[in-house]
Amino acid sequence: MNISIYLRVSTEDQAREGYSLDVQREYLESFAKKEGFEIFKIYNDDGYTGYNTNRPALSELLKDAREKKFNLVLVYKLDRFSRNLKDLLNLVDEFSSYGIGFKSATEPFDTTTSAGKLMFQQLGSFAEFERNRIAERVFPGMIRGVKEGNWQGARYSPYGYKYNKPEKLLEIDRKELKVVHLIYSMFLSGKSICRITEHLTRKGYRNRKGNIFTTKLIGDILKNRIYTGKLIWNVHHYDKTQKTKKGFRYIKNSADKIIISQGKHKHIISDEDFEKTQNILSHKRTIRTSKLSFYPLTGILYCARCNHKYLGFTNTSNHRTGRKKRWYRCIGPQRSFNHCKNRSIKAEVIEPQVALMVDRLLKNEKLSTNQWMNMTDSPSLSLRPSKVKIEQIKQRLKTNFEKQSKLTDIYLNNSLSEDVFKQKNEELKNEADNLKKMIAHYEMKEIEWEKSVDYLDRVDDFLSDDKTDRKEIDDLTKKQMLNLIFKNIHLADKKIKSFEFYAPFNYFYGAEEENNSWRKIHAINPLIPAARKRSISEHSVAR
Repeated sequence: MNISIYLRVSTEDQAREGYSLDVQREYLESFAKKEGFEIFKIYNDDGYTGYNTNRPALSELLKDAREKKFNLVLVYKLDRFSRNLKDLLNLVDEFSSYGIGFKSATEPFDTTTSAGKLMFQQLGSFAEFERNRIAERVFPGMIRGVKEGNWQGARYSPYGYKYNKPEKLLEIDRKELKVVHLIYSMFLSGKSICRITEHLTRKGYRNRKGNIFTTKLIGDILKNRIYTGKLIWNVHHYDKTQKTKKGFRYIKNSADKIIISQGKHKHIISDEDFEKTQNILSHKRTIRTSKLSFYPLTGILYCARCNHKYLGFTNTSNHRTGRKKRWYRCIGPQRSFNHCKNRSIKAEVIEPQVALMVDRLLKNEKLSTNQWMNMTDSPSLSLRPSKVKIEQIKQRLKTNFEKQSKLTDIYLNNSLSEDVFKQKNEELKNEADNLKKMIAHYEMKEIEWEKSVDYLDRVDDFLSDDKTDRKEIDDLTKKQMLNLIFKNIHLADKKIKSFEFYAPFNYFYGAEEENNSWRKIHAINPLIPAARKRSISEHSVAR
C-alpha cells in the first residue's frame, strides 16, 4: 500500500520527550516497514500549531490527496495531525471522500465501524482537551521567559534579526541591519515614511519575501522597541468570542497586561534615537487626526485611471496672507510609485457637487414618507438562508461519503469490476463536488445576509435620527453619512467620471430625477460635461 507520513511539532512540543520530529519519523518509518507499506512522501510541519489547518505541509498533503497519489495517511498520534476536533473530523471525512484511509500508529482504531468512529471521536476530543491544557500551562512559562530576556516569537524574527534556534537567541542580520539604520537615519533627518518607501524602492531594496517595502512595514520598524534591546510581549490577544473571516478578532491588551523587559539580544537603535522617532511619529499622528474631519470624501473618492484612492491634503494658496485651501489627490504615485498623472481637485469644487446629490437623495419622497422602513422590512431583504437546508445538504454529503466508502470496499473485495467501479465512483464524486459547492454558496449567503442586516440597521438608525434634518451637519456625521450612501466616486482630470450608490439608495435615485439634478450640478460647475450624464446614470440607477 502506498502511504504518506505526516509529522508535526509546535514550539511548546519541541522540549517534550517523544514528540520531536526525528522520533516521529523513525517510529513511523519503522512501523511502515513492519506493515509492508511503501512510503510515497513525508510531510513535515515544523513549528506549527495543531489548533488550525493553516500549515504549509498539510496544504501540500491535501493537494496530493485530491490527486490520489497515495492510499493512506499515517501519523504518530491524532494530536500530531490536529488538536481541534472539528478540523480533525472534517479532514478525515475529506480523505474518505477521496478513498484515502487515515491511521494513527500508536492509537488503534478503525473508522469503518461504528465503534471505531466513536473511539476516533473520543481520541479527537482528548486531543482538543490536551491542547487547551497546554495553552494554560505554556502562558505562565512564556511570561517567565520574557522576563528573563528570552524572545518568545513565532516562526518569523523581527526584520534586522535572525533567530539562532540552538542558542534560542535573536542575532543581528548584517544585511538587514543596514536597511534598519537607513530607515531610522532618513526619518530622523526629516524624511516622511512615504519618501523613505520610495527611496528604498528606487534603490532596489527588497524585503525578505523579495517584494518592495511597504509604508506599513517601515512604520512597524520605526515603532518596534525591540531594536533598542527591549522585549515587548502580550500586546494583543485573540478574542475567541468574536469571529472574523480569518479566525478570531485580534484585540489590543490593556497597559497593565503588556510586559516590557530587557532582552538578551543586542540593540540596533539607541534609546535616544528611538524616543526621538516616537516623538516625531506622535506629532504626525496628532496633526493627521485633527485634520481627518475636514475631508469627508476620503474613502469614497477613487482615481478613474489607476483606481487608487484620493486623500485630502492642505496647500497654501496665498503665501502673503498664509491662506490655505483643501484639496484631494490620487495617492497612486506615493503608494505604488506609478506614473499616474491624474490631477488633484479642490475640495471647494468636488464637495458641493456631492452635497447636491446627497441633499436631493435625502429629500426624496420615498424617504420622507417613511417608505424606507417598508423597504427594509420587505421579505426580499429580510430573507435569511435556511440553516435547515444547509444541514440537509450536509447530510446528503455525509451519505455520499458513506456510499463512496462502501463502493470502495466492494471493489477491494473483488465484487465489482474496475469499469463499473470507476463509473459509479465518478458519479458519486461529481455529486459530492456539487454538494460542497452548494454548502459553500449557502454559507456565503449567510455571511452576506449578516452583513446586509448590519448595514441596513446602521442606515436605518441614521435616517431615523433627527440630525439628518439639520441644515448644518458636523464633519464626522457628514463623513459617516457619505460612506453609508456611496460605494465610490471615480474622478479623472478634475471631473466625475462615474459614481455608484449602495442599495437601496440607487432605487431612490431615479433616472428622470437624476438627469434634472445633473443639469443643476452642471449649471453650477461646468467642469462636469453634460456628455457624461448618461454614463453616470447607467452606473447609479438599478434597472
